[in-house]
Amino acid sequence: MFRSFFCLLGACLLLSLLSACTTRPDVTYSVDAKANQIKLQNLHSWRINGKLAYQGKEERFSATLNWQQSPDEYELGLSSFIGTRILTLHKNGALVTLEYEDKDYQHQNASELLYELTGWPIPVEQIPLWIKGQVSPDTRPLFSDNGLLQQLNTAQGWQVNMSDYRPTGAYILPYNLELKTPTELIRIRVNTWQIN
Repeated sequence: MFRSFFCLLGACLLLSLLSACTTRPDVTYSVDAKANQIKLQNLHSWRINGKLAYQGKEERFSATLNWQQSPDEYELGLSSFIGTRILTLHKNGALVTLEYEDKDYQHQNASELLYELTGWPIPVEQIPLWIKGQVSPDTRPLFSDNGLLQQLNTAQGWQVNMSDYRPTGAYILPYNLELKTPTELIRIRVNTWQIN
């Protein structure tokens, strides 16, 4: 009975997270697209707190997301809504370490390591650019009329949508990120940005 209750609670939380990403009306800011992309290239150190929801063909989950980024390393943590750590992914230089199910695993590629152990095809290597609203290599970008990045299409089949841009320090950054393929949907909702 308790398991059914928690499954129902988890499903409700996932649905509320997925729907909450579209409730805040967009406010328009105007930037020069090229100058803004150059400015974002110089944003190397930041921290976000928020939520991540994943929906695939056979699995769905939602989690609290904490991501701290610096030029040569990052730490990404996913936790359940009651605070239980699901995993921690840490990159230092070229080496990635994943703490998952009380074990440490190492690899050169974070996305490959995460997929091998969990089955979640999350493009960890590109998200630090996309979460800022920055174009990544080998993508087809679409900018809105106000100069902010609205959408990317990748060679790997991801369509990435950025929305809910807000002034944050000296930048205008998105608070919603949606990544989708025909079989996967990932939504990241940023609650707080911290620029270091």
